[in-house]
Amino acid sequence: MTTEITEPITQANEPDITLFEEQAPVVEALAALVRMFGHLPKPYITLNRFSTALGLQLDSPSAFEQWRTALQVAPDAVDSRSSENDAWLCADGVFRGVAVRLTGFGLVLPGERPEDAAVVA
Repeated sequence: MTTEITEPITQANEPDITLFEEQAPVVEALAALVRMFGHLPKPYITLNRFSTALGLQLDSPSAFEQWRTALQVAPDAVDSRSSENDAWLCADGVFRGVAVRLTGFGLVLPGERPEDAAVVA
């Protein structure tokens, strides 16, 4: 007796596999960002296979603010987050139809001296 599999086997909790071509708008938006804002501080860039969003992570609040302004993200869209040892800024925007997540590290925690604040390099 032989068994023929006619449908792909997937884990029940595994997300749908996306096609690489679905990232084309993200890559095109990234290329446009480089052309238009190449003079801004260099971000750490993230792309995720489960999302068509672009992440830009900056190592200081100042760099975050420059990008926020360039992308015309409203100041009231900025949120601050913290964990036990870190604090950061985040805001969501859209550039050329692509969701952009800005994150700015290097915030000083209450009780921490500015010169002791860790900055992500």
